[in-house]
Amino acid sequence: MRFKLTLPIVALLAIPGVAAAQNQAAGGWQAMSYHNFQIPSATDPLQTLVWPDVIREANAYVTTELKRPLGGKNALVTALASTYRDGSRTIIVSTALSRACDSGANDKGAEIEPSTCPLRIVTIENGKVMSIKSDTGCYTDHVDPDLPAKNRNDSSYTRYDPAAGTISFRSTIGGHDVPGCARVYSLK
Repeated sequence: MRFKLTLPIVALLAIPGVAAAQNQAAGGWQAMSYHNFQIPSATDPLQTLVWPDVIREANAYVTTELKRPLGGKNALVTALASTYRDGSRTIIVSTALSRACDSGANDKGAEIEPSTCPLRIVTIENGKVMSIKSDTGCYTDHVDPDLPAKNRNDSSYTRYDPAAGTISFRSTIGGHDVPGCARVYSLK
């Protein structure tokens, strides 16, 4: 079992944004990176440590309920994630767009709203998963040229405060912060 957990943890260094997170000035907001899980990976920590149950549930729904073959791929599950390094600790903050989300308005004439989705904070120290905290957080569509011009820079952001032991979370839609998305999560 140790090997199975070690490989994904070593792969943390390959997550986009890890180097940027290490060099980020204290107190700065970090835009969350977009991840699509349709291509299965045994080394992606988001797929192996953070969201494996959500991916399994989505796959089961597509194959069992919808009776569609996946052809070796995963069902459509996407996530936003930020990674922070603090000495021997690595902290992954991620929210996943899945069937468990409470999505905003979906009428073609409606304004774009965030979805309230599962959020997980995984703390890894000295190569071992120390904790996985679950909550909810806002999921905003990643930068997409098909969105209306005012929504092409919508994003979710996180900020790590090592002294307080917290992760702050916020989302912007249409260039404005969404008050309902502003949250602070304790790592303790």
